[in-house]
Amino acid sequence: SRPPLNSSFQSMASTTSLGVTLTVLLAVITPSAVLRPLYHHRHHHHDGAPAVGVVEAQPLPVSSYSNGKGEPNYTSSPLPEALKAMPYACDDDCVSKLRFKAWEMQGNCTTCAFAWPATTVMANTTTSDIMGIVLYNGAFVDPRSYSVLASKLASRGVNVIVPVFPNDLATDCNGMTLEAVTNAFFPNVTAWMVAGHSYGGVGASYAVAATLLCGTSPRVVALGVIGSYITKMPQCPVPVPNFEEDDHLHAAVITGNRDLSMNLTNFVDNLNRLPVHTTFTSIIGGNHQQFGSYDPSGRSRDIDGNATISRDAQLNATADALVRTLLHATKNNDISPRSLVDC
Repeated sequence: SRPPLNSSFQSMASTTSLGVTLTVLLAVITPSAVLRPLYHHRHHHHDGAPAVGVVEAQPLPVSSYSNGKGEPNYTSSPLPEALKAMPYACDDDCVSKLRFKAWEMQGNCTTCAFAWPATTVMANTTTSDIMGIVLYNGAFVDPRSYSVLASKLASRGVNVIVPVFPNDLATDCNGMTLEAVTNAFFPNVTAWMVAGHSYGGVGASYAVAATLLCGTSPRVVALGVIGSYITKMPQCPVPVPNFEEDDHLHAAVITGNRDLSMNLTNFVDNLNRLPVHTTFTSIIGGNHQQFGSYDPSGRSRDIDGNATISRDAQLNATADALVRTLLHATKNNDISPRSLVDC
């Protein structure tokens, strides 16, 4: 059972470091819980839609959720404000073509992404500090749903990319998609964070691990895990990423204390996979779906809690937490290739 929310946490977002005791950590993130497994059968879904989640022990056959050519049978649609925040108009047919191309190119598509150039110069940086964030979407969530968060990050001085993955599943086992889109859109960026929401947080961790090990571009200095945690992705034939002994990589773990899509036990069990320099941020009043800007009506009714803050407030707090970690990582980093997983 979850302990009650500590009443001392009244601010929009409260932050602590990995070095705190478990008691304090639970107080900060309670009652957050880690995402239920993808395709979780204990829940009933509208129109046969799967739950947002991470992964279960074995993946379902592709035919159960896709046309086999990159188009999912179900995906959560972007809200009107997300379409408005896009860098260019891209309707459903447009994004379907990008999914197909991403499937066809098998992760090596240089145009299968949306990009937002930084619209301001980040405070406390020099002209040599050019930073970027790649955002991986949640499972079966249209990537356009992260355009509002992307725009907020760009307004804070960060270049942003949201890749388009086949079937709206951010699976990037070897970091190929990460390398392709960063080199194509912002080759001058000197420090990258790879972040992901829900299932995308798992995909981001695999992409970061592969990039650090193999010494490929881009230069990744930080990981962002939003409403998620590092765990096994059955589609990836490599060990689960483990950054426990990595004293160079920085990480931001962001949760909402109204997020009922997460299992606290699994969250805590996987904390040891995070790097030494990890910052936890709990957004008071935030839930799971408000980390994106999508319509959740096709998903399970009991998959999330009711947010007590606005989506805009939650996204602002998320953007602030990501940028804070990226800035700190950029100032205190000497990233070099090292063995985390097998290439």
